[in-house]
Amino acid sequence: MWTNIIGQERAKEILRNIFSSERISHAYMFYGNEGVGKDAAAIEFAKLLNCDNRINSTEACDECKSCLEIDSFKSPLLKFITALPAGKNETDDDTNPLEKLEKEDFANYLSEMELKARDKYHKISLQKANDIRITSIRRIKKDIYLTGKAGKKKIFLISGAERMNLQSSNSLLKILEEPPKDSVLLLTTSRINSIIPTIIGRCQKIKFDNLKKSHIADYIERKAEKISSQESEFFSEISEGSITKCNEILEKNFLDLREKIIDLLAAIVSDQHLKLGNEIDYVIGKKDKQRIRQFLILLNIWFADIMFKTSGNEELIINKDKIDRISKFVLNFNSQNYRIINSIEDAIKDLDSNIFPDLILYNLSFKLRSYIQKKS
Repeated sequence: MWTNIIGQERAKEILRNIFSSERISHAYMFYGNEGVGKDAAAIEFAKLLNCDNRINSTEACDECKSCLEIDSFKSPLLKFITALPAGKNETDDDTNPLEKLEKEDFANYLSEMELKARDKYHKISLQKANDIRITSIRRIKKDIYLTGKAGKKKIFLISGAERMNLQSSNSLLKILEEPPKDSVLLLTTSRINSIIPTIIGRCQKIKFDNLKKSHIADYIERKAEKISSQESEFFSEISEGSITKCNEILEKNFLDLREKIIDLLAAIVSDQHLKLGNEIDYVIGKKDKQRIRQFLILLNIWFADIMFKTSGNEELIINKDKIDRISKFVLNFNSQNYRIINSIEDAIKDLDSNIFPDLILYNLSFKLRSYIQKKS
């Protein structure tokens, strides 16, 4: 049912109209930022195309055998294609690439697909799965031309289509040039510019927007009941309209990481160098680049909030549950917030350029110390 898709009213209306028109294209490309529901919508569209008991003519019932099988990835009508690790004795034939995976890789794949079946917004993560392999595309070529079930559509969902290499892309292009009428290719991508133009040109494109903060907040409240409404609002603010980023934030305990901002600033303004070293070690200790990047983003948001408090725009503050801390800082310190924010953004760029994280954080800390002065 379309209610399974968070937000995306415009995209859902387009898909309803496509179905109502009975002019189903052979290929669609759902594009937009990561974590906004492209895969979820593709699966819902696959259910609609094959539903045995549609609601109001343009909505899958979610109850018939076809809907339930597609929803659980157990339907012969839906083939899900994603990046896979290299398999053993892999050749250029059309053997099912899953059968070539090492035992551990196959077990991980099954586990990830189970998570995907439970939550269509789950991002599949497989170690060393860098490319959508040409064997996966050749398998599509074998299956797509087989005679299907009367009145049904065979759906081939290529998730993260930007991960096709040139070989895979050229192989898919041959299928797109002569597609069978009883099949539909659904490509989802967060980097449409990484896909070769000839493939883009043969697909009907549907853009997916970033999710509203209210949609993210509703998702958080359903998924994590122990989170307060203020914390939910904070998480929805920093999720940047993406369920994927939201899930990463929830899983990696960014509330704990945010507390380290307060500890780091306390060490900076009090010139406690040993404490500063301990706080930096905590942030970089797990060697998780994404975690360090998120710390810098949180630090950036913190000083933006200080700027909003200073200028009297409290309604724009993101860390609303920390307003007392922010007010205390503004009361006791003068800070050059524009320079600080620019320095943090430079630090994020340095991190993305693979400069040593400890060097980045120490340099940033010294800059912050020069931009913050205690009020007399």
